[in-house]
Amino acid sequence: MNQEPYEPDMRRLPAAISGITQQKRNKSRYSIFIDGEFFAGISEATLNRFELKEGVEMTPSLYKDIREVEDLQGVRDYLFRILARRDHSRKELFTKARRKEYDTGKINLILDDFEQKEYIDDRDFARKFARDKANLNRWGPQKIRASLFKKGVSGADADRAIASAFEEENMKLIYSDLVLKQKRRFLRESDPVKRKKKVFDYLQRKGYRPGDIMRYIDELMESLQA
Repeated sequence: MNQEPYEPDMRRLPAAISGITQQKRNKSRYSIFIDGEFFAGISEATLNRFELKEGVEMTPSLYKDIREVEDLQGVRDYLFRILARRDHSRKELFTKARRKEYDTGKINLILDDFEQKEYIDDRDFARKFARDKANLNRWGPQKIRASLFKKGVSGADADRAIASAFEEENMKLIYSDLVLKQKRRFLRESDPVKRKKKVFDYLQRKGYRPGDIMRYIDELMESLQA
């Protein structure tokens, strides 16, 4: 939340607003004065929403409503800034906002609004994430699924995204490409059994399923000798 470095003295209320000035460092925020002394800072949107001006009586109830709106706007602005950098899952956004100590209820309220307006969509996020990790990082299904799980994506959405990401992929070519790029490393091991285990372990760490690896392991070992 964009809040002042101290809490306003509520004992001064109710009282009429004696002045409103635009802040020098942040033109979108305004300073409210009571009895000629600074009372609180608010955004331009809040100023207009509550039609605040000199002479308007600031009461504890009114300031509570103002603070509620400011708090929500602070959460919204923070989450928008994060989304501007890259797509995030709902859980990722929630976790980041909680680290900033924003109120849980307000975070969920904003995230519900984001989902309704389709600013965030875990299913779409999972699809893009799985595609990028499969194509750019050559992660396997298991590693992608584990990462999506940590990001709060449901198992069903993760499985659909992974199936889509690997739908047109030739797994044998993927394995071959990964293994041949590490050819020198694997050939340092002279023992065939140990070499096979190194290849298997490497592909498994990349997130590929043991059963799928075993289906092609002998061909992969032969390709290392070519």
